Amino acid sequence: MNISRKYFFIIFLGCFLLLPIFCLASENIFYMSHSKEQEGIKSLKANASKIDILAPQFYGVSEKLYFVGGLDAQLKKAISQSKVKVMPLVANAGFKQDVMHRLLLSAKAQDEIIKGLVSIAKKDSYIGWQFDFENISYLDKDLYSAFVEKTAESLHKNNLILSVAVVPRSVDYENTDTFKNWSGVFDYARIAKAVDFISLMTYDDPNSTGPVASLPFVNSVLAYVKDKIPADKLSLGIPLYYWGWSVDSAKKINSSGTYERLSRLMSNFQHNSGFDASLSAPWMSYFFNNKQYKIWYQNKQSFQDRMDIINQNNFKGFSAWVLGVEDPGIWTVLDKAD
Repeated sequence: MNISRKYFFIIFLGCFLLLPIFCLASENIFYMSHSKEQEGIKSLKANASKIDILAPQFYGVSEKLYFVGGLDAQLKKAISQSKVKVMPLVANAGFKQDVMHRLLLSAKAQDEIIKGLVSIAKKDSYIGWQFDFENISYLDKDLYSAFVEKTAESLHKNNLILSVAVVPRSVDYENTDTFKNWSGVFDYARIAKAVDFISLMTYDDPNSTGPVASLPFVNSVLAYVKDKIPADKLSLGIPLYYWGWSVDSAKKINSSGTYERLSRLMSNFQHNSGFDASLSAPWMSYFFNNKQYKIWYQNKQSFQDRMDIINQNNFKGFSAWVLGVEDPGIWTVLDKAD
């Protein structure tokens, strides 16, 4: 065995023995929204080397079932300079259920949407698309799965990818609005067979009175999908925003807080803070006008905990909502991952 082959063998064996910690790089997907575009562009410019795919939520299906949307010149310029891959999201207008139901009943409208997806992706050099259709009746499950399959087949023929963002659940059925109108429509196993990967939106726990997505919530969802979504097709959803609560009334007062705003609150108010290891969630509490408020947010440690889950399970990577609101500390976690 010559020297080069010897060292190649050593490196290969080392990677095999140490998987998944050191040799598998996760795919880092960051979403971008209209409302946080300026903050997102700033973060994109500063951290482009740690972003594998940018997923702007700038396209949709209109009330009349037309494919609409596009990126503005400022964002296009930032993308060009950063050289990141782009996979835009496609959402139903206003997440309206009626829009999706009518689309799923119209083969003609679906064909026009798919035609637009292929045309625009080729024109603007997108790698593909992600469906972010939400608020769909669970009664439309088979119709939605068939639409995903038809779209995936067409995109794959044109060397484009299709992924789907799915609302999570941890049971087969429950008599709740969350199941009937949000999570129940997704046939995880059937969709996973058709698409390149699934972004499992493991956040916005509907039963939480604290963190957006506690560790027990995430683990319960993952336990449910483990035999439905292959690990190499699962992108773990990570929320970058915070939830704020009025402690006295147990009422949520902020559902999309940014780390920048959190920093201002910490600077302007005397407060207590800590990290709940059982929930994998940091928190801070403060008083204003004799009322107590508590914020549960995402920081470097909670982000690292989710990266550990990804590595330990050989998941494809993560999908983080939304670029521009994050704790800057998460980028140091991704430095280590590199």
